[in-house]
Amino acid sequence: FKYPASAPAIRSRASSRCRETHDFASDLDVSGKFDDERWEEKCAAHHHERRFSDTTMGRFGISILSKYPIVRIRTHQYQRFKRKTIRNAMACLVSLPDGALLWVVNTHLGCHFIGKEQNQQAKELVLFIESLERPPETCGLVLCGDFNSPPLLSSIRTIRRSGLRDVWQFSAMRGARFGGTFPSHPRVLGMPSCCRKLIRLDYIFLHECGTGTDCKCVFVQDDEHNCPLASDHLPVCAEFYVGRLC
Repeated sequence: FKYPASAPAIRSRASSRCRETHDFASDLDVSGKFDDERWEEKCAAHHHERRFSDTTMGRFGISILSKYPIVRIRTHQYQRFKRKTIRNAMACLVSLPDGALLWVVNTHLGCHFIGKEQNQQAKELVLFIESLERPPETCGLVLCGDFNSPPLLSSIRTIRRSGLRDVWQFSAMRGARFGGTFPSHPRVLGMPSCCRKLIRLDYIFLHECGTGTDCKCVFVQDDEHNCPLASDHLPVCAEFYVGRLC
């Protein structure tokens, strides 16, 4: 379990909780660096023994949590960039109370200094999103995640050109300055205490599918005590209006 050394309490709690659920968790590297040649064999054996149907368990750590039923799940594994960690994307089709369906896509792109890895993955991400089935009840698609890309990087331009709108640009209410999410604490970069939220690396995008679905507000959740323990990035939150189906 490779969590930041600055958060031993989180590492200890997460490790023990995972082992309660999966007794083979200690054999897997949940940081996503699953270069062990026997990884697939270990995972397949575990699924066979436990009669699990989800063959994606143990992949790079992204998730989608919903209070409403998830009726469909799609995943995509990006092509590996050189010898770096393999990244992936997950899409869930959520059934809303009024019968409408909403795609929610989550991803965590790589971290290449000049953005070559992110741009390669963004192109794959756009194709993955375009391949998602759109039943007549679909009212929109939300894409969110850690893109490790400032707004002017080619990866973000690629996503915007696909028809996805950056909610920070059109929301009626904006929170923290420029939507900066990194670093969550100045100690991440070894800088003065004023150097927080300098760079915008995390985004939420929306494709409303012509139904009137829109973003009500978006903001950066900033808790100087708890958020830096959870991640070196701050979380981005948004509220949406879901348009009526025609």
